[in-house]
Amino acid sequence: MPKTTAEVVLLEILRQADGEWIGKTKLFKAFYFAHLYYGFERPGQLTDWPIARMPRGPGIADSAELFGRLFDGGLLTTEMVRGEGPYPEYRYRLTAKGISGPPVPEEVSHAIQMAVLFCKDKTASELSQITHEHSRSWIEGKDGDILNIDIDLIPEEEYAERQAELKRLSSSLADVFQGASA
Repeated sequence: MPKTTAEVVLLEILRQADGEWIGKTKLFKAFYFAHLYYGFERPGQLTDWPIARMPRGPGIADSAELFGRLFDGGLLTTEMVRGEGPYPEYRYRLTAKGISGPPVPEEVSHAIQMAVLFCKDKTASELSQITHEHSRSWIEGKDGDILNIDIDLIPEEEYAERQAELKRLSSSLADVFQGASA
């Protein structure tokens, strides 16, 4: 049994993709989109694993640690294959042990299924472009930042209203503190 929910999510992504996935960037995006689909349907996070700003869009922070656990546990293997054009890419495959893992709750399975369906037939470049255009947390962050992906699900007008209200509150607090120090 994987130790963290993030491990379970990665294994379920591969299960729903018929046991294998080609492309690290695409796998990162499926993980990210699974979180968004889950958050869109209910409050709370799909996992507590951080998602970081990377040059090609949101990605799995400390991915070597997370994948290492799956490799070391005998749940996942990887090999180099040809990806987009002549460029090498990783193919991730579940082992027999990884395929036979525990079932996930229906709401988790549904979010992951939506993410897999969204990502599977797109290229890494297409998925990166989508996040570059629509992920507010990625747009506002700097490479290496841990993203607050919850803001990616807030409609534009509501987000602008919240930002304006925060600015008003910040100004009011500054006035209070300036008055107290005078």
